[in-house]
Amino acid sequence: MRKNYIVFTDLDGTLLDHHDYSHAAAQTALDRLSLLDIPVILNSSKTLSELEFIARDLNLNSPRIAENGSLVAYPDTGKMHVFGADYSQICQQLVDLRERHDYCFKGFSDWSAQQIAEITGLSVEAAERAGSRLASEPLLWQDDEALLKPFREQLASAGLSLKRGGRFWHVMGNADKVHAMNYLKQEYSKGDDTPVVIALGDGPNDRDMLAAADIAIIVYNPDGVNIDIPDREDQRVIRTELPGPQGWGATINALLDE
Repeated sequence: MRKNYIVFTDLDGTLLDHHDYSHAAAQTALDRLSLLDIPVILNSSKTLSELEFIARDLNLNSPRIAENGSLVAYPDTGKMHVFGADYSQICQQLVDLRERHDYCFKGFSDWSAQQIAEITGLSVEAAERAGSRLASEPLLWQDDEALLKPFREQLASAGLSLKRGGRFWHVMGNADKVHAMNYLKQEYSKGDDTPVVIALGDGPNDRDMLAAADIAIIVYNPDGVNIDIPDREDQRVIRTELPGPQGWGATINALLDE
């Protein structure tokens, strides 16, 4: 009997090229996965609005994980499951902490789409999608670094977490990419037949997702970023020689050929 597989993937620098955001080099592999009814799950820090825009281009109708694992959305039914706090609760907590402790920070909820575009370098249309948030808030910390520790502890006491994501800090509920991935893995299980999880990523924020997969595909990062994950006897780790969608497509095709 053919094994049950499911693919979870990061986007920027993994399925999408870092420079032109094209997935063309992975299209053949995506087509083959589709023919085999193997779902491809986008697992990203991006918002649901951003993922829907990208998924249309990729012709994907499978569930997607948005905002660093804060929510799972089902495009075929329109349903959504939020893990932890929703956006209004997060923003209210941040306003309260800023007023009470005089912290100096700004988040997406403080800015217009035009301001988000200027800060991030996105187009205004893309900034609108990035600002359409449901379960996490990116913010720029403009205060003393030493104050991050009490800030994090105060968030934790309110059931929120603080994660670093490049330029921005992300405030969200107690959720992550791995929890959302395991949630969907159970949904795709058929009795005792749990799917073999394939995960692809190229950056440090993908490390936990890769570590939790049955087959971890670490996509070559030309910026020299190296990802190490704990050794597991029951896990297969593949490091691609090519970056981005070239590495994504070549490695998935090779696995399918097996």
